[in-house]
Amino acid sequence: MSAIDLIKNAISITDVLDRYAGANFTGARTSRERFNIRCPYHDDRSPSFTVYTDTNTFRCWSGCNDGRPGDVIDIVKLSRGVGTKEAIKILIADYGLESPDSDQAKEWQKKRASREQSAALKKELSRKVMEAIDTLKQVEQMAKETLATIKTVEDLERVGSLYHVTSQIDYWLDCLIENDPLIQVQTLQEVDRFLEKTNMKAG
Repeated sequence: MSAIDLIKNAISITDVLDRYAGANFTGARTSRERFNIRCPYHDDRSPSFTVYTDTNTFRCWSGCNDGRPGDVIDIVKLSRGVGTKEAIKILIADYGLESPDSDQAKEWQKKRASREQSAALKKELSRKVMEAIDTLKQVEQMAKETLATIKTVEDLERVGSLYHVTSQIDYWLDCLIENDPLIQVQTLQEVDRFLEKTNMKAG
């Protein structure tokens, strides 16, 4: 792997933003795949700078960096007012990447591999969440259609428990869109058990 590949993919973009741009992460949920902060390159009254930790890139929606997505090299260019070659030299020197075979480079390679694995797990979790949401909405719709047929006390006794099911589904849907991986995993486990009992399965 070349030093440039290491720079773009292995050096944490949040670290570079902190080190060179003095970015303010107060209140930002930096553990997420993406989060917004106030742009360090213009007078930003509302957070318009999106950081994508899964791709190690950023974008200022107010037009900084010529309105293009950027990477850690662009951060140094914007922060130091230098060209691409000089920005690369600065990062190589500051992060000890003079030789791709150095111990420091190997450490960054490990971090890159770890981030790629984390991104793959998040992508798979997102897929399962979307499948579960679709299935729950289908179950909820069927439950509501059944509840709409209630006309007598006998009907209520027969299917009235579905009121509880729809409430539970609404709760699960709220949890699944919470964007908290721990809550999502726990909710998926509960949903799987529910779907197995009802002879349904997401996906």
